[in-house]
Amino acid sequence: MGSAWYPRAQVLSLRDALAAPPPLVPAVEEPGNPHPAPARWSDAQLIAHLRNRARAVDGSAVSRPRTPVDLVADTGISIARAERVYRFWLAHDAHPVAGEARGGAAPASTRVVTAAPSERRSEARIERDTLLQQMRAADPAARAAAFEKLRALR
Repeated sequence: MGSAWYPRAQVLSLRDALAAPPPLVPAVEEPGNPHPAPARWSDAQLIAHLRNRARAVDGSAVSRPRTPVDLVADTGISIARAERVYRFWLAHDAHPVAGEARGGAAPASTRVVTAAPSERRSEARIERDTLLQQMRAADPAARAAAFEKLRALR
């Protein structure tokens, strides 16, 4: 059927392994190259990197969603690849940081509580629903008055 089931611990360890940055590749013995070149980052590793928030330059606790510039600076990939991965991430990821990067809601810790959304029902529908609620009242006179008003609406 094309499906397989694995233990949760094994899946989580694989997810962590895919999200980890690539290890450094040993440098080729060159006299002018004292630093080893990093291995190629996979798209999964780049997306995991985008999901982490970038700290402010001044060291404060404020953070922000990462940008393609952060990808280029942090990972050393080309600008074109960074923009391609970033566009894919914005279009397809449901992660909260991706939503914030799209201009959506900020995380709950920084979100300001707003008023409840306005009523979407029409005035006539609200009046009808109120009368139907009154039809359930214990007082027979209130029920009769609501019934007469409902009859007049038709």
